[in-house]
Amino acid sequence: MAVVNTSVADFIKTTEHLLTTIVVNAADLAHLEPTREKLGTALDGVKVAIVRQTTTRAQAQQASRDLDAALIEVRDLSTRLRNGIRAQYGVKAEKLTEFGLQPRRPPFTRVSKKKAPETAPPSTAPADSSPGSTPDKQSAK
Repeated sequence: MAVVNTSVADFIKTTEHLLTTIVVNAADLAHLEPTREKLGTALDGVKVAIVRQTTTRAQAQQASRDLDAALIEVRDLSTRLRNGIRAQYGVKAEKLTEFGLQPRRPPFTRVSKKKAPETAPPSTAPADSSPGSTPDKQSAK
């Protein structure tokens, strides 16, 4: 019998059925007893691994929820501290930069770069401008 892509639960169910039917027919299948025992042990290992996987998945999901809650708390407390620092020193104090905060600066204190005067681009006149080098449109008639 070929193994077909089935769910793990279906695979376990069919394997348990196989083991049960072998036990029922033990008199006829005595020569398969060592293999049946190995299959039973291996199937128990699969069930233990599934339980461990489920437990680990649940722990990972709980860890994610714990991480989210901790990040929310850290974000809230950080905001409170930043606001407290601003309240202590004022929103315009340069001391705020020490804490990684941006002070409010009036727009007139910003230095603007002066633009360099624009120069006219060089002309793109033809290099050979001697008389007679360009055909005269009227003489072509």
